[in-house]
Amino acid sequence: MARKKLVHTLSIAQISAALRHPRARKDIYHDYNLLRQRYVLEQAARHFNLRDDDPAPLFGKTLLDVGCGESPIGQFLALSGADITAIDDNPTVLAQAEAAAVSFGAPITFHAVGPQKLLNTRKFDIILALDVLEDTPDPAKMVWMLKQILAPGGIIIFSHINHTFRAWLYHIVLSSYIYGRTPRGSRSFRRFHRPQQLATLCHKVGLQLTHVQGLKFSLKRQTWKISANMRTRYLAVATQAPAKPNELRKRA
Repeated sequence: MARKKLVHTLSIAQISAALRHPRARKDIYHDYNLLRQRYVLEQAARHFNLRDDDPAPLFGKTLLDVGCGESPIGQFLALSGADITAIDDNPTVLAQAEAAAVSFGAPITFHAVGPQKLLNTRKFDIILALDVLEDTPDPAKMVWMLKQILAPGGIIIFSHINHTFRAWLYHIVLSSYIYGRTPRGSRSFRRFHRPQQLATLCHKVGLQLTHVQGLKFSLKRQTWKISANMRTRYLAVATQAPAKPNELRKRA
């Protein structure tokens, strides 16, 4: 007996909840950032074998926030002792981020550049590429550039939108055309990637995904939460792939 094809649908109650009394964008973004902040700190602590009770766990680590936007995560991580550099090619947004960091007392160095300007200049222990790939014309090139500026033994942390019907519905239809939280036409479905696709992009440049975590948005409660469900958004950690045996012989 042939299996029925699964159809992605939403119940009437879910659709109704999505259209009634939506929360303010800043409140939803605040919840979203809290989840990402915690993920970055937890994964960095795990990767670098940091102590939970260390008052400055990332002291001595260099961190690059790519496409930092208003940089609320950079402000939070500055409290962990990391040496933070934040970059964004939008000078207006960057000026706002710098003013907010100064007001917050966060020692962050800001540059109005893209990651290509950092090639052959310095490398970073931790690179944040949070919601960057969906705004990048050439994601493969972006991942390659991130690999070039990653210090040996470092990690790259991504947050990204999945390439699914539900992600299209949430992050293009609802976000742009219903709620107006993002400008219409600013997102393209073809720039969304499934975790397997991101893993392939990383593998081609010598990186490997070592951890993937789903983020789920509740239409009813209008809030984000950590979930095993990756159908809309997900977080991921990439590290440098182990050298192959023949590569080790060449280095010897």
